[in-house]
Amino acid sequence: MNAKFQFASIFLSLSVVQGCALAPQTVHLAPQVQVPQSDVGKGKVIGLDVTDTRADKKVGIVGDEKIKFVPVLAEDQSPSAVYREAADALVKLGFKVEPASGDSERVLRIELSELEYQSLKRPFTFDTEAKVTLAAIAQNGPTRLQRTYETEEASTSGSPPTQGEIARTINDQVSKALDDVLADKQLIALLSK
Repeated sequence: MNAKFQFASIFLSLSVVQGCALAPQTVHLAPQVQVPQSDVGKGKVIGLDVTDTRADKKVGIVGDEKIKFVPVLAEDQSPSAVYREAADALVKLGFKVEPASGDSERVLRIELSELEYQSLKRPFTFDTEAKVTLAAIAQNGPTRLQRTYETEEASTSGSPPTQGEIARTINDQVSKALDDVLADKQLIALLSK
């Protein structure tokens, strides 16, 4: 009887451990920017360029970095969703937006220079950190302005994050950084001259 109990305990333990297996996570970038309707752009044309300048395209990991973890990847390696959201926000601010070219007098270049997410297993919790850095380079004729916008978030939970939680956290941070770019009065004033 004792041997049956031990076998059942081992089987149950293995089932629970396998039930907690982590699956690779892929995130779709879908930032949402909140800008008020305005005519600050006065109909001026802006050439917009959004690029991903990260050396490592992996976003991060979930799990124990020394034993078992899964990667977190961005579904679309090009920042097209960031471009669309920035373009829509600039239109709300009264600008006319077109893709940047060598002929553009006014240019706003947004670079996704850092996109990191990690949820590391601790003895009884998962410690999660997300960080996004955007660089913005605004140019109007010979005048140029370059700034960096960084957002971070940290949290702790009792279980690994779901794919939805990972996507929500990453998109919230990208949205906040993009909001900061488009709320920068000095940058917008340079573009609207």
